[in-house]
Amino acid sequence: MLKRLSVQQDQGTDNMLLQTLLRTVLLAAVIVPLSACEKSMNISDEELIERIGECLDESNLTPGMAVACGNYQKECQRRGKKTGNYIC
Repeated sequence: MLKRLSVQQDQGTDNMLLQTLLRTVLLAAVIVPLSACEKSMNISDEELIERIGECLDESNLTPGMAVACGNYQKECQRRGKKTGNYIC
């Protein structure tokens, strides 16, 4: 009887740990995309130009890469409007 109770307690602890882990992962899945909604990118003009060049060189973009390339282009336009210096 005591051994059975101990096994049930271990399973209960495992379930609690699994639930905690799942909540942590779900919370991270919500927070990370929201933190990516920043107005500007923290990359240099040179790096931005390089990344846009890579986008232009690539003929078959994956969906994720196409989104990233669109974001690079928007960032370049935003910087150009802000400074009057269109680098891309």
